[in-house]
Amino acid sequence: MPSTRVPAAGEAVPATEVMPILGRFSRRALLGVIASVPTLMAATAASGSTTPETIDDPLLDAVRAFRAGMADYNVNSPDDDDEAVAYIEVSYGPPMEVLEEWEQPAKTHAGALEALRLVAEENSAYEASPLVGPLLAAAIAYFEVQS
Repeated sequence: MPSTRVPAAGEAVPATEVMPILGRFSRRALLGVIASVPTLMAATAASGSTTPETIDDPLLDAVRAFRAGMADYNVNSPDDDDEAVAYIEVSYGPPMEVLEEWEQPAKTHAGALEALRLVAEENSAYEASPLVGPLLAAAIAYFEVQS
């Protein structure tokens, strides 16, 4: 039976496994969201004196929960395939479902940047459009300089 271990960020997926990065979302929708991030950042910066440290960002929390769940799964998942699949539901499965259903903009620069980083890692780990990686890297580099 093939292993159900989820590859770590940046780890290659065997050639026989192809996992779509975009799921239910089209490339156009994803690129539209990415393109809207600078506008959202400018609007947030112009809206007042609230510092990023005082703003809750549920997207940032959700990405962090997903990363923690993935780390838990990669360290603690059982060797048995059926048990490993079941362990998904107590590790990264619930936060992944939250991210799959996400519809709100990031509320902070850190949240937007962390979401872009996760997409870049997922793009690297799973086969996707050859345009996604370079464009994400360019957007991430821009936002990292703005920090």
